[in-house]
Amino acid sequence: MAQFIADTLKHVPGVDPRMAQRAQAFQGLNDGPAETAARLTGIVQGQHAFDDSPLYTTNFGQPLHHSGYPLNVGGIPVQADTALLEKQQAFDRSKIQERIVHPAGWAAFGEFVVTKDVTHLTKAKLFGSVGKKTPTFTRLSTVTYGREYPDSARNPRGHATKFYTEDGNYDLVGLNFPVFFVRDPFQGPDNIRSQQREPKSFLLNYNGWFDFLANVPESQHAGLMLFSDHATPVSHHFNAYGAHTFRWVNAEGKSTFIKYHWLLNEPIKNFNMNEATITCGEDPDFAKRDLYETIEKGGSVSWTMKVQTMTPEEATQVDFDPFDITKIWPRGQFPMQEVGVLTLNRNPEDYHRDVEQAAFSPGSLVPGIELSPDTLLQWRAFFYRDAQYTRLGSANIHQIPVNCPFMAKFVSPDNFMGTMRTDADSGSKPMYFPNSYHKNVPSTKSTPGFAGMDAVEAPYQVANNVVSRKSYWRDECTEREYTQVRELYLNRLSETERNNLHSNTARLLKFADDIVIEGYLAQQYAIHPGYATSINDLLPDNKKANMATVEEKSKTAHLVGKSEDFQPTDKGKSFMGMAY
Repeated sequence: MAQFIADTLKHVPGVDPRMAQRAQAFQGLNDGPAETAARLTGIVQGQHAFDDSPLYTTNFGQPLHHSGYPLNVGGIPVQADTALLEKQQAFDRSKIQERIVHPAGWAAFGEFVVTKDVTHLTKAKLFGSVGKKTPTFTRLSTVTYGREYPDSARNPRGHATKFYTEDGNYDLVGLNFPVFFVRDPFQGPDNIRSQQREPKSFLLNYNGWFDFLANVPESQHAGLMLFSDHATPVSHHFNAYGAHTFRWVNAEGKSTFIKYHWLLNEPIKNFNMNEATITCGEDPDFAKRDLYETIEKGGSVSWTMKVQTMTPEEATQVDFDPFDITKIWPRGQFPMQEVGVLTLNRNPEDYHRDVEQAAFSPGSLVPGIELSPDTLLQWRAFFYRDAQYTRLGSANIHQIPVNCPFMAKFVSPDNFMGTMRTDADSGSKPMYFPNSYHKNVPSTKSTPGFAGMDAVEAPYQVANNVVSRKSYWRDECTEREYTQVRELYLNRLSETERNNLHSNTARLLKFADDIVIEGYLAQQYAIHPGYATSINDLLPDNKKANMATVEEKSKTAHLVGKSEDFQPTDKGKSFMGMAY
């Protein structure tokens, strides 16, 4: 009877003859990226992928005889063994280019839940109502060294979250520092290069660390944090920040500038330098292991999102540049407001697919969340995406499940073809615009339309209509560069934290050249004489600087690395063209 049924079904149109195959996990070949992403995030319930095929096969489904006996002539493998060739070829290509920055990462899926009403500030549907839940993916990372670098070593930590919203994916990338080292797009690559390995010897380049900081006055705030215990957090036990200033736009088109803060819902923990060094040696994957095992045992990790807000009018009145990523907004002046809670509670299924191929970009925005007139942020919105296209070898990275906008209400890209394109591509619609089939009003019964003003950015005025290379940063070439970091050093760090800062810095600064030590200490002297003196006192005798020379250099430390030709000249005008 069973054979009769099988023979009969062969002649019935529309019946899938592959029922046995479709019952197998089949390496995801039966599931599209949206279906896989929905399962990974827990939106659709299902078991983790597992291979339940009774036979090993080649990539193209031919049964494998064995995986230990190559076709050979007297022990010499022959090219006719296509299964052996395929295995070696796949192995040779099994690693993709590692990230230029943030290469060593660990991650988890989870959800974001809105806890406070912020609809008066933004029309983003992500924040549309109290209690609204959005599936997420969050990747934590070290920043400057390679994929195999110990994850407890001295380094900034990345914190990038992908929100799968009904208006597409929104990426919020940031650090465990509230400030960054540079504000100039030209200096972005240089900052990272200064903290990477020395190209000639491939040794850790501490000379480069300090030499860059010695020549970039605005980098001292982040530089202090790099040598403090904040740069050696215990696993995920850190707060994180969007760092840049972003712009929220509400339903009436009103703009508000905001700063994101992720506040950990458990105690903050930092290693001191000795503890971090021991941990790196004993367990280089300590942070990766800790997050994975926490979730695997049924636990979770959560952060509360809070924002600081500033109106465009307030932005013209503050005594600092609100768009300068090397500066913070004082919390006493701009208090934090709660938005919601991010919880990480699901481990990835496969590191290569879900973590290694995850791609983030500040340019992945949704209506209601926009960029501010921050030069570096504007540039990052382009080059982050471009870096991922290069690294993953395709502009179709949305086909990878972790990057798939599977929660979007509508998905109809007007980009076509290329590697990784495995869907219906054009979807039978014209691959050009305008066309005679296009509908101005969105419809599901014809070619797609456009969202129009619902998705357009809110206009804002910039400083002037002149294109030039003149700087617009308010504090450039002034001693105000050191105001905030001086406050951090004197009034925010405890005596123990200051002592650790001095010791951590001296233990690394001793590897730098004398000229670099002198220039670096001049920057610290400009912050506070005791800062530079305390570091110098801890250096070996043959590395101590002449403090009289350091003091003299500190008088012009704020001008180091700057060009008189490009110094700000349009004093009294902000980015928005309003007087300040």
